[in-house]
Amino acid sequence: MIFPLVLALITALAIAALLLPLLRRRVVAPRRLDHDLAIYRDQLAEVERERAAGLLTAQEATAARSEIERRILTAADAPDAALAPAVPPRRFLPAAIAILVPAIALGIYFQIGRPELPPQPVAERPRPPAQSTTADAAPMEMVRRLRERIEKDPNDVEARLALGRAQLAIGRASDAVQSFRAARQVAPDRADVLVALGEALTFESNGVVTQPARDAFAAALTRDAKNPAARFYMGLAEAQGGDANAALKRWLELEADSPDGAPWLATLAQEIDRVARQGGIDPKSIRPDRKQRAARDPGMPQPSTDDIRRFEQLPPEQREAQIKAMVDRLAERLRETPDDVEGWKRLGRARTVLGQHAQAADAYATADRLRPDDPEILAAWAEVRLRLDEAGAKPLTPETIALLRRLEKVRPNSGLALFFLAQADELAGDREAAINRLRRLRDLMPADAPARAAIEKRLQTLEDKQ
Repeated sequence: MIFPLVLALITALAIAALLLPLLRRRVVAPRRLDHDLAIYRDQLAEVERERAAGLLTAQEATAARSEIERRILTAADAPDAALAPAVPPRRFLPAAIAILVPAIALGIYFQIGRPELPPQPVAERPRPPAQSTTADAAPMEMVRRLRERIEKDPNDVEARLALGRAQLAIGRASDAVQSFRAARQVAPDRADVLVALGEALTFESNGVVTQPARDAFAAALTRDAKNPAARFYMGLAEAQGGDANAALKRWLELEADSPDGAPWLATLAQEIDRVARQGGIDPKSIRPDRKQRAARDPGMPQPSTDDIRRFEQLPPEQREAQIKAMVDRLAERLRETPDDVEGWKRLGRARTVLGQHAQAADAYATADRLRPDDPEILAAWAEVRLRLDEAGAKPLTPETIALLRRLEKVRPNSGLALFFLAQADELAGDREAAINRLRRLRDLMPADAPARAAIEKRLQTLEDKQ
């Protein structure tokens, strides 16, 4: 007799918990702007607390405040709707809950909850059907494959870069930072590695270009003064620090140097307009010869969000076929515009990702003819040539050695050139040249770099033979 009373009491309490919110007077939902402003006020107060505690420098605090103020301006321009629409009263819902909840609960109890029922092992219990996770599994599968590739070859810079980009795509900015830092240890002189690290650090700080990110972009510019991504983010750092004139000057110079149809032109123009409007500055006063630029390349249509979502849901073989088709279209377009050096570089990178190293080498050779002695082109071309030569397993071909010597000439601190040219020197019997290059390479590496110990060991072996 006691058990039915306990069951009735528990059921009544459950029904009361469900009905009370429905019987209360409805609260009007707050306006979106009020909600956003409250959050931004808390963020500004948090910045001040961290600055006072010494966790942020004055420059970083100023940059953070500028970014939050920009978001406040954006929120003020947005439609001021309520956070949630008004919910009309449901007359019959309380009565339905009062009747259905006890009925369903009793039905479930008499089916599986009676004490006299025999036990049912976990392995024999019915399981719900597995839900599809294709969209989530694709990036994770890519991350897994890239990690396996890095385990086989820790010096595979392209794999480390691809891993960082994949981690950014799934929202793991901190993991991406670690991947790009590892890539920097392997290739400390590559501008694209430094830019990728700076971008990841910026994503990790919610769009604020922190001092470590700024240092990475500055280091990239010392290696490639024309790198568009590094120039853009350095301008963004200046804008966030309150120096609108310096940011606009840098961005307007980047805009003038960019080829027609460059994919970053649209974003660049938006940022120029935004900072100029907030600072009350006419861009024409900084660059009177500024002209209207086409924001996109008509030969390279940009995919929409739906296109990307559909692409991620395709089976792997169909995704690979579509990627190859896009690369082939780029190659076809370059036949019509053979002077597009940036297009040839993109084609070289795409062919490399697909494992088409011979075709990638041809693309970089064309880019080199259009822009001779460009360090970025030579470095990418040399990496492809090394893959073709199966570097480490076979002696390098004379063509690859000549290419590495060109890279060393324009970029004396190229770790790639120093390492493999030292290897070639040793095979050729020129032990002194090999030692000199290995010493330079060792001195370029951080003291805690994993590869430094191997370089020192090899160097000691060569020195002992002298």
